[in-house]
Amino acid sequence: MSTNNVSQLLITPLKPALIQGMAQKLQVLVRTQAPDPDPVNKVDRKPYHLSLVIDRSGSMSGAPLIEAVRCAKYIVDQLDPKDLASLVVFDNNIRTLVDAVAVGDRKHLHRALSQIRPGGNTNLYGGWKSGMESLQPKAMEAALARVILLSDGNANEGETTETDAIASYCADAATKGVTTSTYGLGRDFNEQLMVEMGKRGAGNHYYGDTAADLFEPFAEEFDLISNLYARHVRLSLAAPQGVKITLINDYPVEERDGFPLIRLPDIPWGAEAWALVELEIPAGLALESGNQILQAAVSASTVDGAPISFQDAALALKALSPQAWEALLDDPLVRSRLTELEAGKFLDQARAAAEYGDWDAIQKMIAEAQKRFADHPWVMEVLSEMADLAKAMDGARFRKEALYSSGKMSRRLSAKEEMLANLASESSSASYLRRKKAQGKAQFDNRPDGTI
Repeated sequence: MSTNNVSQLLITPLKPALIQGMAQKLQVLVRTQAPDPDPVNKVDRKPYHLSLVIDRSGSMSGAPLIEAVRCAKYIVDQLDPKDLASLVVFDNNIRTLVDAVAVGDRKHLHRALSQIRPGGNTNLYGGWKSGMESLQPKAMEAALARVILLSDGNANEGETTETDAIASYCADAATKGVTTSTYGLGRDFNEQLMVEMGKRGAGNHYYGDTAADLFEPFAEEFDLISNLYARHVRLSLAAPQGVKITLINDYPVEERDGFPLIRLPDIPWGAEAWALVELEIPAGLALESGNQILQAAVSASTVDGAPISFQDAALALKALSPQAWEALLDDPLVRSRLTELEAGKFLDQARAAAEYGDWDAIQKMIAEAQKRFADHPWVMEVLSEMADLAKAMDGARFRKEALYSSGKMSRRLSAKEEMLANLASESSSASYLRRKKAQGKAQFDNRPDGTI
């Protein structure tokens, strides 16, 4: 059987050996791969339960609200008649326009969407809560229950407006079966809130710089959820006594029996989720005869809740003399992913500097990063976009793009056979696998009506 048609767990070290008799650090890439889709034997899935929660505050008037409604209609039109959908709008008041009922012929949803008009302030938590509560009673019957929330502002009214409190409610809802994905719009939304809601709510987070940039991430979210293979993916790692494991990606992680248990993103067919870890290895394990230094196991379930079987993986490496070890080449994929994570940390630093508005210092930082990461085409494209934003001295836009691009580099899904240098082929990739140069701008947007 082709290895592309099975789920598998792969471990690849940066270098294929240790330095004999020395304490050392080694970066290791762990990839969790889904099989390729079977175009012939497609299996019916359980229904999706979605709640579309749309900000209709006064600042959404005009193009933002028109485009938000258009994107919501697109999602509705992609759903199966048996799927459930609810529709909630919020300003300072919360209105449930459509309860969570079967999509059917969609006319009731289209009618409700066409009646949305702009209003007052932004009770974001109240809108999210109503959407979540519309799905919770039947969440465990769904292949996926998800709140999809769009806002262009700050949570400035309602039961709570605090980022940590709202994100905690999202995390609690996720444990009960209702996940959250968020969309920020424009330059004034609270990006920290929207990102934390998506991260802790076990969903995704996107943003559009303008109304014209909204459609692409909406299409990406539906492409992703309609192609899911594995959900509730947990990667557990273990190592011999004395080996310390540190996760480099920004994934949720908890400790179990002294070792990390990492929550990976849901994985679509034909794709992989990956984690980079750093091992601190004592000298006593760096032997010429070799030693096992890492074990990995994955648990996951299908969208219908059936367990998925992944064969455990292990890494054993022999040790070489320092001279022989120095002659070894880095694995190109591990090096590329490590570079992405380093670039993501740089973007976090640049974002922090932007809080103080020292644009001369930021431009120097970017110039140094462009030298450091010159061999990585995607990172260089991102840095070019960040340089343009720095020249414009637009703090709000710079901070948003830095946060979302950093998150993408740290938590992205990838193709199993990703072309490291060939970004030109991205337009033919699944939308959720593309490496965009700017997360807030439409780059590959192909609308059903042919517009961009």
